[in-house]
Amino acid sequence: MNQKSALLIGILFAFTIQVQAQSRKILFEEVKNRPATTTGQWVIGDKNMTVNGNSQIASAEAIKPGSLAVTEYFEAGGKNVVTRMQPYPIQASEISDGPYVNWLDPQTVEIITIVNGKLARQRIEKITEPRVIKNLTPRVRALTLNPAPPSPPKSEWKQPSRLMAISDLEGNYLNAVRFLENNKVIDQQGHWIWGEGHLVLVGDLVDRGQSVTELMWLFHRLEQEAIAAGGRVHYVLGNHEAMVMGGDLRYIHPKYVFTSTRIGIAYDQLHGPNTEIGRWWRSKNGVTRVGDLLFVHGGYSPKLDAAKLEMNQLNQLIRDGLPPRKSVGATPATNPVGDMHGPFWYRGYFPQHAAAWDGLATPAQLKQILNRHNAKHVVIGHTVVDQVGPIDDSGFVLGIDVKWADSKKCQGLLQENGILYRVLMNGQRERLFPDKSK
Repeated sequence: MNQKSALLIGILFAFTIQVQAQSRKILFEEVKNRPATTTGQWVIGDKNMTVNGNSQIASAEAIKPGSLAVTEYFEAGGKNVVTRMQPYPIQASEISDGPYVNWLDPQTVEIITIVNGKLARQRIEKITEPRVIKNLTPRVRALTLNPAPPSPPKSEWKQPSRLMAISDLEGNYLNAVRFLENNKVIDQQGHWIWGEGHLVLVGDLVDRGQSVTELMWLFHRLEQEAIAAGGRVHYVLGNHEAMVMGGDLRYIHPKYVFTSTRIGIAYDQLHGPNTEIGRWWRSKNGVTRVGDLLFVHGGYSPKLDAAKLEMNQLNQLIRDGLPPRKSVGATPATNPVGDMHGPFWYRGYFPQHAAAWDGLATPAQLKQILNRHNAKHVVIGHTVVDQVGPIDDSGFVLGIDVKWADSKKCQGLLQENGILYRVLMNGQRERLFPDKSK
């Protein structure tokens, strides 16, 4: 996230707190008209706004028709009176987003897109079998809609000949595509060429970045293409997917504040249970074993292990708990989505976080977890590491959360013929463990 995006998110959050306290409102929309002087009548979005001597307008000279601004205002005497306004340095005409697909009934969808700032809606009926929809947005040219809701995947899979795992992409679509191309998972047109290989996404593909929607549709399509080729895409949910589903929108990019405002539907509802992406998310697992690797976004805690849940049981509890539900006296076994020792939030593998999670998980505890699930390593995202690989000398935990906003730091985990590698943006690989046969 760049400095300007971070600043605006902070402003939006601060505005929201004040709005809640004083019954004021916020609007993040396009400035359509403004007076030559700062004070007077403005048109922002579809609203007439009054700016007076008490209004705090940051960088007023930078706010021009067509630019975006976050505006705090209140209603008085039939007028919308501005208290504060902050410009955002981009034109509305530069923003494209979507598609957002809402199932109105089992055979009917509404598709919403924004292309160059312009909103469009189309209704498609009588979808009785998988149908390809084309001409959508610049980066999502087509998608396939299946009227049958997705079924939950298996929790455990046999060892594939090769496997790639990445996590915490956080809306960084362009770097993700470049990485997958350079590592021969997809071709230059973005299509699956990994054959019978497996690609594992270890959560937090959403929030912070500005290309979340494009990522969702990329992997939605690759999942289908992989199955057709005999391979698999495993999307293991992270805490940020759960947060969006639960309406915790603190970390969404400002772009999505604008687009959800323009569409007129809250961002979490654009991913609700009747939307295509929303129901896709809600079918997914929170813990998956592929071969001898156990994938979980945050971590598999000793407290969770104490419940001795089978993986199918745990994944069903996770799906039942979306969006996160709050309950007094909950445990990671009764509320795995929301509990801090659950698989979405746990950080007790790291010394710098251990105190907040009842101390550092011991090698003996980790070995017990792995043995119970017939695995050799736990693979996690959630906590940033300098590079993909073991987080300590035991080698039991492999951390793969790197900064995908920086192309120089993009890395993934590759397992090929049982050997584990760190793979880089340029396709180079580095073996994680020494060859014991030598």
